[in-house]
Amino acid sequence: MSRYQNTIDIDALLHTHKHGYALARDFYTHPAVFEEEFKQIFSRQWQYVDHISRIPKKGDYVVFNIAGEEIIVVRGDGDTVFAHFNVCRHRGSRICLEQAGSTKRLTCPYHGWSYRLDGSLAAARAMPIDFNPADHSLRSCQVKLFEGMIFINLTAEGEAVVPDFDAIADNLRPWIARADLGRTKVIDHKIYPSRVNWKIALENYFECYHCIVSHPELCAVQLHTLRDAHGTPKGRATFAEHNATWQAEAESLGHKTGGEQWGWGLPDEQNFMAQAHYAERMLIHHDLEAVYDKLEGGSATAAKKLLGHYAADDKGQVDWGILPSFFLYTSCTSTVIFRITPINELLTEMSQTWLVHEDAVEGVDYNTQDITWIDEVTMEQDEEIVRNNQAGVNSRYYEPGPLAKLEANMVQLHDDYLRLMRYGRRAPNNE
Repeated sequence: MSRYQNTIDIDALLHTHKHGYALARDFYTHPAVFEEEFKQIFSRQWQYVDHISRIPKKGDYVVFNIAGEEIIVVRGDGDTVFAHFNVCRHRGSRICLEQAGSTKRLTCPYHGWSYRLDGSLAAARAMPIDFNPADHSLRSCQVKLFEGMIFINLTAEGEAVVPDFDAIADNLRPWIARADLGRTKVIDHKIYPSRVNWKIALENYFECYHCIVSHPELCAVQLHTLRDAHGTPKGRATFAEHNATWQAEAESLGHKTGGEQWGWGLPDEQNFMAQAHYAERMLIHHDLEAVYDKLEGGSATAAKKLLGHYAADDKGQVDWGILPSFFLYTSCTSTVIFRITPINELLTEMSQTWLVHEDAVEGVDYNTQDITWIDEVTMEQDEEIVRNNQAGVNSRYYEPGPLAKLEANMVQLHDDYLRLMRYGRRAPNNE
């Protein structure tokens, strides 16, 4: 329970938020709010788990942790992937005790019940004569593969109406198909457990108001921070000028430029059924080499092997993602995936995964440190930022303050979040 109160009126909390301000403390600290978020958001919306290259062979698995649940994500034949709750149908023991591994069958270590990779019960000894194995398959999740990315939905097929993942994929595909991310491999993966509420991590990702204070390296490397972090007329004009020059060059190569977003600011019922997503392809920086020369420990050396079907490295990137947990930067030679996964109301797992072409060779086509360092530096800074933010929000004397113009994305996030939660609580089929 919360340190400060045992009960809470969630409806009152949802209806008393002041537009254009930060959220009240209970949104970031109270377990009852987190449980409601699980019901209305995490159990209904699609969650990114991992890249398919992390489970390359039949029987390879990873265990995905979200909001107190464990999901076994296991490779079947070919490109088939199954996802099952890590709960034995006998007496509830965990089945997979390691976070990753490989197995021919999923066997419970308690009484030996054994399941096929598709979750069906294969063996349960000494059961009554009327016992039907078909009635005791593992509880399973829906699974979708998109450009090598594994997504799951905690609801079983037909159990509830959920956002249309195929429509999301259709929207995003034109922006990232050229990278052919299904033919990439993981070169590094790092997890950052953080004692913060997931919304604090999400808000931090979606505003760059803090960037010029907290991320000097990022601001030097990413030219869009002139628009999104400085936000001055001069800064916006400078970015627009360089981006326009790059845009002409990129389009001459047949590369996509510009941006789109979907699922924001919809009417309540549509908002409840939507899952916001976006893509923007823009210039990284017009003079990366000179910038990196001034940064201690950095290198502008990109992977040499182009991803997918890019004609050349045009120094551009796709900034894209699917809320609430999956965010990427895809350049012509590599991709970084940032995942935000809620564990409880005061614990969030943030992770980063880096991808290069599946045939790229370490030391020949790329150096891992050259590709990961700027993201690692930024993540370490962000992890400290959000911990400090959470510590202040935990205070009895915290009061939500007004948001700046450069935090406009937060205003939209809050509005859609509050309307989704309110609608979900009153929806007749969502009791």
